[in-house]
Amino acid sequence: MPIDYALILSAGMGTRMGEIGKLLPKVLWPIFTKSLLELQVRYCQEMGIEKIYINTHFLHKEIENFVRQSSFSRDVVLLHENPLLDSGGAIHNLAIRPEINYKGNLLMVNGDQFLFFNDTKWKEGIEAIEGARASLFTIKVEASSHYNETVASNKKLIEIKKNIQKDRDYFTYSGLGILKLDGLKPVPGISRFFETVVNYNKEVVELIHLDKFEYWDFGTAEIYFNNILKLKTPENLSCLMNLFLNKWSGEDEVHTNFLNSSMRSINLDNQGNFSPNSMVYKNILQPV
Repeated sequence: MPIDYALILSAGMGTRMGEIGKLLPKVLWPIFTKSLLELQVRYCQEMGIEKIYINTHFLHKEIENFVRQSSFSRDVVLLHENPLLDSGGAIHNLAIRPEINYKGNLLMVNGDQFLFFNDTKWKEGIEAIEGARASLFTIKVEASSHYNETVASNKKLIEIKKNIQKDRDYFTYSGLGILKLDGLKPVPGISRFFETVVNYNKEVVELIHLDKFEYWDFGTAEIYFNNILKLKTPENLSCLMNLFLNKWSGEDEVHTNFLNSSMRSINLDNQGNFSPNSMVYKNILQPV
């Protein structure tokens, strides 16, 4: 069963990205030589998905200008939201389009996160969608994590709750999921994902548990900073994320020298490029 479309969620307000997040949309922040947004487009294309949509809201003009000048502009469709529709509303806003009309299967991707795992689990997720409204990929996290826990019975989602036990590792929803649009009831306007799209109290929602995976989050200024530097450590040079980056970007001497320097802050220019010399957006983070 094929995945017909992908939706890259890119409409966030950037509030977790500090002062620079007020000026530069999060999805335009770079991982070395490529933006998060372009890398997400390539990630979806590697999954064999050709019809890719991107929702926008905050600083949408900056994203539109970036896409217009990009090498992948013909590969994507931008969906501007006004007002911001939340994740459920974003999916309905996509599904109601005439070329989709609530037909087919959709891959939902968070614009600031990357998840890598083996093909067997990917095939399991695709097969599971045939008998369910959705198949959601969950990842095992440490007991001290702040993420919500997904509770399953026979691999089916039955509850989402806060992690209060703190004495065991558990599974949480990664943000990557495959959705069946056929038969989904249209809901206009603002709505939440687990209420109007994937309501596990009313429909079957399969969970695909991932024990072995790579998960890279760039969702806050602090996490972004730490993971950029983490990607340059010797133990991570051959990780799946770096293999993916090497395929689509590559690094020139400026970026390499910058990341190997003793600087404890990352600076961007007004195009969302690393800029160690002519600093425009200064000091994303300076850890203590």
